[in-house]
Amino acid sequence: MKYFFDIQLNEDYAWKMSQFHFHDAYEVTIVLDGHGEMRVGSHTYTMKRGAVMLLHNAEIHRSVVDDETIYRRYVIKFPVEYAVLLSTPQTDLLKMFEANTPCILLDESQIGNIEKLCEKAMIGHVEYGEDLLRQSAFVELIITLNKLAGSLQKAEPYHSKNVDRVTPIMEYITANADKNINLDNIAAEFYITKQHLCYIFKKTTGLGIGEYLTAQRLIRACELLRKGKSVQISGEESGFRNNSHFIRTFKKVFGISPGKYSAGYKDTIFV
Repeated sequence: MKYFFDIQLNEDYAWKMSQFHFHDAYEVTIVLDGHGEMRVGSHTYTMKRGAVMLLHNAEIHRSVVDDETIYRRYVIKFPVEYAVLLSTPQTDLLKMFEANTPCILLDESQIGNIEKLCEKAMIGHVEYGEDLLRQSAFVELIITLNKLAGSLQKAEPYHSKNVDRVTPIMEYITANADKNINLDNIAAEFYITKQHLCYIFKKTTGLGIGEYLTAQRLIRACELLRKGKSVQISGEESGFRNNSHFIRTFKKVFGISPGKYSAGYKDTIFV
């Protein structure tokens, strides 16, 4: 059986993402050990034992863990179509991603319960009934996380000087990605030289201005394609001025063409 969700127990030493990234799947990260931070868009959250990050599809994020720290966490990914398929009018499995903040904090007993559910939902022996038991465990896990997200204290983001400086720039690019903006426009908007703009943006996010702009346009294109817009219209309304360039860029990032994506591509896309 082909599964439409993925659960992994990852362990890294002094983990550091070189830059922001995104993928067309919902993601839940449950921290078991380690201390650091995760930047989600223009907000930064503390990562420590018990922290759970709820990232909706196409959310730009980056995690950095303190030096000499073992970063151990469960990472759960699944496409929106799979969650919608399993949801009912009474139980929306995507509800937890609607919160104002994507970070919740678990206590020790809750961590233990979530660990057990993750273990049950991970790939086991290929035996009769294992596929359905794994799917059942996944549903129980997501329902449990939804209930916790609705009742637990939410972790508020904190701000650093560098992040505060680029936050308005990121928000401006996100809001205007579908327009014909470029480095000159953005620099003029914030009364800053192009050289200094590129420097502070790259230093803080790990992405160049052009890379971040392209990412925002692809996020918008995915939304339009899922709504049934044609490939050409999705590209144009996302800010791509050339349809061939849009198709090449989309395929390079997601591994499939926007046409196949629009046609109902159901496999999980991980970047």
